[in-house]
Amino acid sequence: MRRWTAPSVIGWTLASIVVPGAAHLRAGRKRTGLIMVGIFGVLLIGVMVALVNGEALAGLLIDPTWLAVVIGLCVVAGLGWAAVVISSYVVLRPGRLGQWGQLGTGAVAGVLTVAVTLPFGLVATTARTSDDALGTVFQSSPSQPIDHKDPWRGRDRLNIALLGGDGASSRKGVSIRTDSINVVSIDVHTGDSVVFALPRELENAPFPPGSALAKRFPPPKNFWLPPGQGRGSADLINGIWAYADMHPEVAGHSPTRAPDAVKGALGQILGLKIDYYMLVNMWGVAHLIDALGGVTIHVEQDICYGVGRTDGGVVKAGTRTLNGTQALWYGRARDHPGSTCAGADNHTRMRRQQCVMSAMLKQLNPSNVLLKFNALAAAAKQTFRTDIPRDLLQDLVPLAQQVKSARVSKLNFVPPAFNPAYPDYPRIRKAASAAIARSRGSGQVARAEAATPSPASTATATPSPRQRRQQAGRLDTLDSSCVPGKKGA
Repeated sequence: MRRWTAPSVIGWTLASIVVPGAAHLRAGRKRTGLIMVGIFGVLLIGVMVALVNGEALAGLLIDPTWLAVVIGLCVVAGLGWAAVVISSYVVLRPGRLGQWGQLGTGAVAGVLTVAVTLPFGLVATTARTSDDALGTVFQSSPSQPIDHKDPWRGRDRLNIALLGGDGASSRKGVSIRTDSINVVSIDVHTGDSVVFALPRELENAPFPPGSALAKRFPPPKNFWLPPGQGRGSADLINGIWAYADMHPEVAGHSPTRAPDAVKGALGQILGLKIDYYMLVNMWGVAHLIDALGGVTIHVEQDICYGVGRTDGGVVKAGTRTLNGTQALWYGRARDHPGSTCAGADNHTRMRRQQCVMSAMLKQLNPSNVLLKFNALAAAAKQTFRTDIPRDLLQDLVPLAQQVKSARVSKLNFVPPAFNPAYPDYPRIRKAASAAIARSRGSGQVARAEAATPSPASTATATPSPRQRRQQAGRLDTLDSSCVPGKKGA
């Protein structure tokens, strides 16, 4: 019988962590060793197959049932790997070593046993955190189960309202203003998409005929409040959520009355059925940035924020790492009378907001997300609200992958082509229809463009190249000129 030394016992125990059964084969337990190697090989092939089918795996791993399976498998695998370490150590007969050899190898084996369980514990904890975050953000299963063979119920397009809400905790007694309003219309077969951007100051928004809000705000004025009741501020399109939320006697007492009101108005404006909404709380984004450890941005000049308020300050010029509050105000700061440093107009603010988004995307690499997953998940629960059913996520994930590699176009309903103070909603609907037709292919472009009249205000003017791109529905990429190491779009 071979007499083992302490280094060889430790070495073969370590080898068994990488290839279970190695120590058993070395100790002459060939049958047991081959069985362990075979089981390990099957598991390794299974992992490789799962990685090759990463998109399908990602879809399954957001399902609560599969997450529970993952947690259970992690517990079993962790205990199993610990048993492998202990069994490998024992089969090497450490009792034949001297006293100090037994103590030393036993201590190392104990440390290894604990160490191999830690990754499985981390995965199980991450899965549990993910399940909790997804369950908080996304709706429970709808009353009508989703058929994953046809999740879109025979429809060719999925329309989702993407809203940015000003939901600061300091604004007590005031509901959310949806200061950023976009609708993405996705071809579920190809992933080709059109993003419609609506200005927050759009007036006289219509509501679906027969709805409670349409009865309160009938055509032609539509969403309109008399002077003294918020005219010019509370009755812009960004005030619909707040009005419905704060006036259940008008909008109805449904807990979803606010998002339903916004979805209904957007559907009437664009001539689309808005299927779902996703609201991003801009103050929650600050928590996400803090969870990331800040974002590095090149600030062109000093940016003042909160002018005249106790929570005001200055984001200094230069390349610096901004915390969540600083990054939020870098994107949102306005010009103020008497201010000693720059704020901005709306177009400049939009560009800076795009810079923040580009900086976040640059830092959202897999290693960073994994290292800070718990903090990011906790921040996500404060940042997002949606009525997307959780059961639909396993279908949305592969669709999102399609969208990333497909053609995405953008149509901004902004001046000079569109006047938010005197909106021509029939023309807006025709323009939206034309943009969707263009996204489907050139065969329908001529018919769609013929149905969209040119605005009288711009008939004699020659549009700039940027205006032509916007009116043609082409995507303006995110501005990354303020992100160090990236070229501007």
